[in-house]
Amino acid sequence: MGIINLRVSLILLILVVFSLGSCSPKKEDVKTTEIKEETLFSLLASEKTGIDFLNKVVNQKNFNIFKYRNFYNGGGVAIGDINNDGLPDIYLTGNMVPNKLYL
Repeated sequence: MGIINLRVSLILLILVVFSLGSCSPKKEDVKTTEIKEETLFSLLASEKTGIDFLNKVVNQKNFNIFKYRNFYNGGGVAIGDINNDGLPDIYLTGNMVPNKLYL
């Protein structure tokens, strides 16, 4: 009976040691978070762009994530020259808010 308890205790100790050892971050992970890469895009304030669209979704009795699987995915975005002025126009669609066209 003493040998079985010793084996169980030894197995539990090994499992605990491996579990705790797997919780520490890898050195490669720390290095990759410190590298600063250039991005293709930058965030601009709405005062500078003139775009103030907010696709706000609110859970309701008949309009929620249980009835619509993609409830939080949002509407859509389209960019094209709508008025033929040679400049790109932005069309934003909303789930629960009116769509907006920015010329």
